[in-house]
Amino acid sequence: MKNTDATPRPSFLALPLQSRLLGGRRTRIAVLVLGCVLIPVWQGSFAFHPQGLDRRYRLRSSAGIHHEARFVYFYYYLGLFPVVTEREDGLEYSREGARRLFEEQGHTLLTELGHTLRYGELGVTFLYLPGVLLAGTPEYLSLVPSHAIAWVAALMALFVAFWWVGQPVLGALLVVLLGSNPFQLHEVCGNENVFGWQITTAVWLLALHVPVLGLRETPRRFLWVVPVLSGLVVATVRQVRPEPVAMLLPALVCCGSVPRVRWRVRGALVGVLLVSFVVGSKGWQTYFGLKREQAHRRVAAVGGHPYPGPRHRYHMAWHSIWCGLGDFDRKHGYVWNDVVAARYARPILEQKHGLELPPWDGKSLVYENAFWDHAGKYYKTPYEVPHYGEVLRAKVLHDVLHDPLWYLGILARRAWRVLCETSPVRLALGRRWLELPMHGLVAIAVLALLLWRRCWPLAKVLCFSVPLSLTALLVYSGHGMCLYSCYHVLAAALVCAVALEGVQWGYRWRRARAARS
Repeated sequence: MKNTDATPRPSFLALPLQSRLLGGRRTRIAVLVLGCVLIPVWQGSFAFHPQGLDRRYRLRSSAGIHHEARFVYFYYYLGLFPVVTEREDGLEYSREGARRLFEEQGHTLLTELGHTLRYGELGVTFLYLPGVLLAGTPEYLSLVPSHAIAWVAALMALFVAFWWVGQPVLGALLVVLLGSNPFQLHEVCGNENVFGWQITTAVWLLALHVPVLGLRETPRRFLWVVPVLSGLVVATVRQVRPEPVAMLLPALVCCGSVPRVRWRVRGALVGVLLVSFVVGSKGWQTYFGLKREQAHRRVAAVGGHPYPGPRHRYHMAWHSIWCGLGDFDRKHGYVWNDVVAARYARPILEQKHGLELPPWDGKSLVYENAFWDHAGKYYKTPYEVPHYGEVLRAKVLHDVLHDPLWYLGILARRAWRVLCETSPVRLALGRRWLELPMHGLVAIAVLALLLWRRCWPLAKVLCFSVPLSLTALLVYSGHGMCLYSCYHVLAAALVCAVALEGVQWGYRWRRARAARS
């Protein structure tokens, strides 16, 4: 008679043997300490020697940074943001010097510089603060300290999370391969920009959700901490770049499929995640709104020039989508160029919406002799014209609906580019690295195998990186945008983990066979 009460044999893909490697308490603690020590030391070999990084894999599609660094001076010394002086040299780097400059040279003060802050992402300026606090002065500014600290902390959190669920080998493989990604290393350690935050955010969120994937029983109290922290993390990073908001998708899936809990609990977790994200976003907007009002009053009181024009809370979505169709469009006139988009919208804005627009040479993003203020400090751009986004949206939707095969062809070519144009999978240390063979199609095969064998936890791990490719798939895929993708790196880590599991099974089988003989 078949024994229905017998414990089911664990799946090979669940890596049961590797979960037993930690052994006793001392071994567990030793592995944890060793990993947490080696990760920052290893990453330091890249941060302190950026000249040895591989710069072939980098983003070339946008600027990202403008004049944010110049707003640090008054925030650091006087707590005022956004305030900047037109003076570019001769600054006295002290609280008293900043106070005298503010009070005695108020006519040089602005609350915007160029079009740095009017299109959102106000949190970029604050990324300079860790470097300023370490140096004790805002004289020499760099984004690398904040990026490196966040990245190393994310890798450590990922290792600790897999260690906690009893999978230190898989955690170590993920950390080693993700931490060797040449694109991420360049953006974190070798580029004064903000393009590394998408992958950093993904690693942070994956680390938070590892305990609820089903690899181990999750304490009920911690279960509610995960969506709260995840929503706040995404809401905070949203103030730097808009793309990481897509990472809410895998977080929602994980919260909605937590094993061994009731459906109403899963629904509540999804709700908590969304509420946390909305509250976090509103909290940051309220903070920046109060700071802007304070800066406006203080600058106006000393004879400065507060910015009177419109502001966007976040990046302009339809402008990016319109330009992004230029990666493969050969039919409807789309080009990955801001000026071309503005040139297209101008006649429609004048004829359909009856707007009288200022003179424009059609070659830059600044209207000729058109300013938001009488002092000529703040110029107008096509982006700030009413109905600009509506005009671009109308063209995109019209072309997509009336020529769906054209749009589907663009999506297909973008998808193929996402599968082919990826950063190499490497094992890196300092200036040396070893490349591992990996193609995007292998990741699809790995995911299919995990789904077929119903290995849901590892399938969720692999799917967690999918949103990193959504910008390249839905907005624009050229100039390095596909390098955000990390699905192939996670697939390589899973393949290596399964291979090691197979080696262990083979070793145990040989020992058992030898014992029987």
